[in-house]
Amino acid sequence: MNDELVNDGIINYSGNNNQDELQAELKECALRQCSQPQWHSETQLQQGHGAQIDDWFEHHAQTGMLSMADGVECAFAIVLCQTATPNSASCTALKKRQTLVISSGRVESYVKYKEVIFDLYHAGFDIFIMDHRGQGLSQRSSPNPMHGYIDDFQQYVDDLLCFVDEVVYQYCAQPLLLCHSMGSTIGALAILQRPQQFSKVVFSAPMFGLRVPLPIWLAHIVMKLGLLTSQLLGRPMYFIGQGDYAPVAFSQNRLMQSSLRYARFRESQQQYPETQLGGVTYQWIAAANIALARLHAQAVQLTLPVLCLSAQDDGVVDNQLQQTLVKQMPCAKWEVVADARHEILFEKDAIRNPALTTLVRFLQDK
Repeated sequence: MNDELVNDGIINYSGNNNQDELQAELKECALRQCSQPQWHSETQLQQGHGAQIDDWFEHHAQTGMLSMADGVECAFAIVLCQTATPNSASCTALKKRQTLVISSGRVESYVKYKEVIFDLYHAGFDIFIMDHRGQGLSQRSSPNPMHGYIDDFQQYVDDLLCFVDEVVYQYCAQPLLLCHSMGSTIGALAILQRPQQFSKVVFSAPMFGLRVPLPIWLAHIVMKLGLLTSQLLGRPMYFIGQGDYAPVAFSQNRLMQSSLRYARFRESQQQYPETQLGGVTYQWIAAANIALARLHAQAVQLTLPVLCLSAQDDGVVDNQLQQTLVKQMPCAKWEVVADARHEILFEKDAIRNPALTTLVRFLQDK
């Protein structure tokens, strides 16, 4: 990747600016837009194509850090079929390309999304993705970098909207939005705050309700005691049963059924150890509950076109509360992805490919 930097005091990013390569890239984009998307396969991963995707991402992605209002630094990546100069007219001939912002889930980083970005880019989207504060390659919010910690989900929302204002808006005023899990809570709250900011949204296995491995009455008691103890100690504490990063064997994971994609996920956490994250704290759960209560109370105000992809065998989020919330949205379409676990976009091909086709058709449909 070329290291030419563009620095306006707020954003630093690096990317490919070679003009010959740019022209070749423009031709590639135009050709691929005229064809039906072909999703990357597990067979290709097995044949070593994962390394080629990594090389492609390294060559095409512009990466950097964005400073938030409170000084927290959040990592981001953009992959687009134009020069690195904002407001460029280099791709005016490629009017069919659309701008897509990705709001990822808890624990995730853009380095995990390389295959997804590769596929969506070649389906006709310019991609913008930012690691939420406290995870991925972004600055941590707790003295323990393993803590899944946040004071208030509004911080996540403000970060996402800052990313849109300072980075995305230079290329597109009203992008599309793709959200996964916790990123769906963040994305939905951002839409409520700015109803005209995004043109459409896809929620993939959205976190519109938490699964708690305790009876509700007991969970309330545990939360109160945990928050009180944490306050007395003056530091965040893991929720009961949570702890530092400890990779789960594929046979025991609840996220996906593709052993190849699961292996890539865990390998990326070894390659980028700073992306490793542990469980959630009492503070994170308290903040999530407040955010979800607000979301359920105001869901009817989320009036833009919505597609919700619900994982049938989701063991992470509460699908019943998810469906209850989505039914309140006036322009929402609900689709159950048969046999899917929580990570629909990283599932085995038989599940992932139809889901990708569905979401792309929804986003591209005028």
